[in-house]
Amino acid sequence: MKAYQIKFTKPFMNILLASEGFDAFLVEEVSITTFNTFHIDGHIVKEFYNKDELTENDSVVPSLSAWSTIRPICFQLIKGKKPPVSFRVVLYAPQSWLEALAANEECEVNTNLIQSLVLNIRYDNGHVTCITGSSFTTFIMDKSVDRLWDNEVKQLLTKMQLDFDEI
Repeated sequence: MKAYQIKFTKPFMNILLASEGFDAFLVEEVSITTFNTFHIDGHIVKEFYNKDELTENDSVVPSLSAWSTIRPICFQLIKGKKPPVSFRVVLYAPQSWLEALAANEECEVNTNLIQSLVLNIRYDNGHVTCITGSSFTTFIMDKSVDRLWDNEVKQLLTKMQLDFDEI
């Protein structure tokens, strides 16, 4: 687990809320505090859909919403002249990223043992911090997944041309 302090908040917020930079991620939860506190549970409520929608194009409705779906809602809650008091976004890497990471020769953990690769984004007191994490289906001593995921997030932030400090 690593924490990355974003040096410049505005460019990060533009990428997070007004571009497709994080759209591949899935949303576990979001909490935004402005004039009220808004909570979004990213778990899809399958009862909302009818049978045709659930099997449309032979695709199965995933268990979590994509950030691309939730992002416009968050943008509407945050936009304005005043910055939010705080927010927290918990994102999961998509399954394809998890599988690619597990296929890396440096990874010593079987794919089916990796439950999720997590990116926690926190904004508080004008500062943004990105914190990596991982969860497994059982206890694992091996830290190769954590090292690889930390490096993946670091590369992602660098590719987005965001300045950050590892804290």
